[in-house]
Amino acid sequence: MKTPTQTPSHTPTQTYPRLAKVIHLGLAGFGLAAYLTAELAEGGTGSFGYLLHAYLGLSLAGVMLLRLGAGAGNSSILGFRHWSLLSASQWRMVIDDLRGLVTFRVPDRGPHEGLAGLVQALGLLIFAWMATTGAGLFLLGGAETPLFELVEEAHELGEGLIPLYLLLHVGAVVLHTLIGQPVWGRMFRFRRTDTR
Repeated sequence: MKTPTQTPSHTPTQTYPRLAKVIHLGLAGFGLAAYLTAELAEGGTGSFGYLLHAYLGLSLAGVMLLRLGAGAGNSSILGFRHWSLLSASQWRMVIDDLRGLVTFRVPDRGPHEGLAGLVQALGLLIFAWMATTGAGLFLLGGAETPLFELVEEAHELGEGLIPLYLLLHVGAVVLHTLIGQPVWGRMFRFRRTDTR
């Protein structure tokens, strides 16, 4: 296991496999579109706004299922077995990264290490929460039952976490770009050599 003081296990030229890029674009696209159309769903289950929001959310749920399936695989980027979010060394890296940010030193870690890994996990949890509760609302059909009310409250709770996650994730990408490490290029550069 790597300690916080060791050199990161990735290189500045590392790219993500095509499947990771497609999943990322699906999560970002459907997730943001569903978030931005949430107010349109207030018109009731038969309204165009509700159906638009619901189908964008169900599309997000489909991408989340793809992401979870990929997480069960052996990919070093997508496989969950390569994450060690609950280990002591991971939390030492998070603390080290936070200390570094206080002293204006941007962390440079591997794909799922330190603060970056924690933010990625938070994003996946929020998106999975929203996809699950949203699909539940859709399947319950808008019937005003105690179960529907509970799922609706859970869905609204997750909705409040999305801006926080976007601030952390997009903020980190912007910060890396400002210091001359444009990490966004790793995710948004598509070439013929991208695999899996």
